[in-house]
Amino acid sequence: MKKAIKWVALLLSMVTVAALLSGCSNAAKSTPVDINDFRVTAYITADSIQDPAALTAEDFDIITDIILFSCATFDETGALQVQTEWMETALKNLQPILSQHDIPVYLNVLGPDPEGTFDDWNKQMAAKGDLHKAAFESGVLEDNILAVVEQYGFDGVYFDYEFPIEDEYWEAYNAFLLRLDGKLGGKLLGIALPDWDIKLSDEAIAAVDRVEAMLYDVYDDDGRHATYDRCTDLSKQFAKAGLDKAKVDFGLPFYARPTDNKAYWYAWRDYYGFVDEEGAYMDGELGKTFYFNTPEIVAQKTEFAIENGFGGMMLWHYAYDLPSTDERSLLRAIGDTIAEVKSGTGITK
Repeated sequence: MKKAIKWVALLLSMVTVAALLSGCSNAAKSTPVDINDFRVTAYITADSIQDPAALTAEDFDIITDIILFSCATFDETGALQVQTEWMETALKNLQPILSQHDIPVYLNVLGPDPEGTFDDWNKQMAAKGDLHKAAFESGVLEDNILAVVEQYGFDGVYFDYEFPIEDEYWEAYNAFLLRLDGKLGGKLLGIALPDWDIKLSDEAIAAVDRVEAMLYDVYDDDGRHATYDRCTDLSKQFAKAGLDKAKVDFGLPFYARPTDNKAYWYAWRDYYGFVDEEGAYMDGELGKTFYFNTPEIVAQKTEFAIENGFGGMMLWHYAYDLPSTDERSLLRAIGDTIAEVKSGTGITK
C-alpha cells in the first residue's frame, strides 16, 4: 500500500512540475487576422523619394502602411533633429498617392550613435545604450516627438532600437514606451526588433501597437542571407517573447548580403537580372557571393506569415525594389500571394 501511495505521489509531483514548467512560458496566443486586414508595411526612406518619379502609383494598391525613415533623429538630451526639407518634400510627393488611398504614414525616429571607433562590439553597444538611456530618461523626448508628429499630421511614431543589450537599457526603454504611449493618445506606437534580444515588459507589450520583425541580416550555416528556413524558424521568437503575432509584421529584405557577412548591401532592383534560381549572385570583382530573396522566396514567406497568424509583411526598403508593374518585383510577389489567398486559390486555413 505504501508503494502505491509513493507512486501516486510521484505521478502527482510530475504533473505539478509539468504544469509549472508550462506556466513558465510567456508565449502569446495569436489573434486571428482576417486576410482583408493583412498588412503590407513599407519602410520608405525620405531621401529616396525626393523625386516624385521614384514612386509608382500601382505599388500602393498593395502597400497598406508607410513608415517614413531617415528624416528624424534624437540625441542623448532628448532633443529632436528633423531633416525638414527632406521630410516636407517626401510628404508632398506622397500626397497624390495618399489622396487616392487610405494609407497611414508613421514617422520613424532614430537615436544617437557613439562617437569614435570600437574594437569590441559589446563596448560599442554599451556606449549606444548609455546614450539612448539618457535620452529616454531626459523627460523631454516624448513631448519633442509628439510635437513633430502633430505638426506634420503623422498617424504615429516608430522606433528602431535593436541593440539594448543590458537590462538597465531595456528598463529605460520600456518605461519610455509607456510614457510615450500616454502622450500619443490614439496615434500608433510601433517598434522594430530583431529576434535575438526581446525584453519588453508586459506593460510595454500592451502599450506597443505594432512590431516590425527584423528577419534579415541573419544567415544559415552556409552563409546564405535570410533564407526561408532560417527566417521562419526565427520568427517564432516573437510569440515566445509574449507578443501577439497579430501585432507583428514579418520582415523581408529587398537586398542581398554576402556569405561572409561583410558590410555590403545590394539592392534587388540593381541585380535581379543576374541571380540564379536560389537568389545567388557572384560578384567576381569582390570575390563574394550574395544571396537575395527572390519573388519565389518572398511568396513562400508571405504564405507562411498568413498561415501562421502574423499581422502582415514588412519590407526594407521600398527603393530597393522594381515597380510592382514588373513581374520580377518583390512587392508584386507579396501582393499576388495575398490576392491568391483572398480568392481561395492560395493556402487554406
